Amino acid sequence: MKSRKDKLIESISLYLRKNDLDNDTTLYSIEEWKKREEKYLNDSEFVIISEGGLNFILNYGDSYEFYDLIESFGYFMDMGHSWSYGFYYDEELKEKPSARNITYSEKLRDTRWQEKRNAVKEKADFKCQDCGSTKNLEVHHCYYKFGLEPWQYPIDSLRSLCSNCHEIRGKTEMELRARMADLTTDDLKVMSKLIYGGMKYYPEDKVLHLIKNLNLDMSKLKIEINKITDKK
Repeated sequence: MKSRKDKLIESISLYLRKNDLDNDTTLYSIEEWKKREEKYLNDSEFVIISEGGLNFILNYGDSYEFYDLIESFGYFMDMGHSWSYGFYYDEELKEKPSARNITYSEKLRDTRWQEKRNAVKEKADFKCQDCGSTKNLEVHHCYYKFGLEPWQYPIDSLRSLCSNCHEIRGKTEMELRARMADLTTDDLKVMSKLIYGGMKYYPEDKVLHLIKNLNLDMSKLKIEINKITDKK
């Protein structure tokens, strides 16, 4: 079974990739870090250095979600320089009861999940992020990873949904994963770049409209492509 530290490192890496914050970013084990003979952070468990996106949000941007992710694993972060960050396990959290031998429904009553759930709803202005309803709001995990507790997910991987949209979302994601069986891993990487790479540089609604119409004949498809680059 993976350690708490390894699970945190995996979660940080996924969060950074998903948000394009991993450029010019390197993770060091504490053994690797000590070989650099740096002045700071030699008592941490691992170190991340960054002169890219992560550096920007930690020094100038909104870093709340990143800190929230770290704290959900019982860790805190300390800066050495503005570009180096050491990660430490919070010893005081060892006094909290273990979540290993309780049911999932019991875990959802844990204060750590309640706080994370409320943060997701607040970020969504207490509305369903699919239909806009303010009634019967629930919080959906957009992915699950074995070994993580319900509260050990980034806020941006959780979605505020009404009970009806929550049910539909689960069915749709299951169908999507079933269709993935027909694709290679390289195919999935291309799809990810198509969807998120396109939405990063072009209006989201136009990219989605293009994808919906990929079965058009070539002449009509060119029209849809031109719409994406149209500044109007």
